[in-house]
Order: sequence, then structure tokens, then C-alpha cells
Amino acid sequence: MAADIVIRDAPDEGRFVAELGSQTASAWYERDARVLRFHRVDISRSLEADGVGTQLIRVALAQAREQNLLVEPACAFVVDYMRKHPETQDLLTSDGWQLLRR
Repeated sequence: MAADIVIRDAPDEGRFVAELGSQTASAWYERDARVLRFHRVDISRSLEADGVGTQLIRVALAQAREQNLLVEPACAFVVDYMRKHPETQDLLTSDGWQLLRR
């Protein structure tokens, strides 16, 4: 099922969107010149159970890395992901580190 996930950035809406059939999940962000601030992730339990949230954040962080952006994870879902994946922590802003330490 997870192989059919389509993930895209919708910068005009300020979110990354994962689509799986008729269901969607979103990672909402604000972006300034060098920082992506993730402030909310909307995902149903069924999609989360299918690993869609993990894939959504993985793609969003990979894009941040490709664009040489820093990340501020201001929502619990992204904080938890980055705690579990220390290879992403080099993307953190100083405020992002504070959020991770809480």
C-alpha cells in the first residue's frame, strides 16, 4: 500500500502533501530565506500506521537538505522523527535544538 504514496511540496499552501488514494496527510510549514519551520502535521491514524507520516517527513527533510535549508521542528511529530533519526539533526536551527531537547 505504501508504494502508492505520492508526496509533493505545495509551497503556495505552505505544506508538503502525501496522497494515498483519496486520503491525504500534510506537514505544514512556514519558510523564510533559510529556514523551514514545521508547525503542524495532519495525518489520520490509518495513514500513520501505514508509515505515510514517516515518508512525508523524510521527503520534506530531504528537500530541505537539497535546498540547503535549516529546519525548526515546532510540532511534536517532526520533533519525534528527528529524535529517532539523528542523521537529520544537522539540519536543525539553534531553536530547533532547543525543541529537540525538551
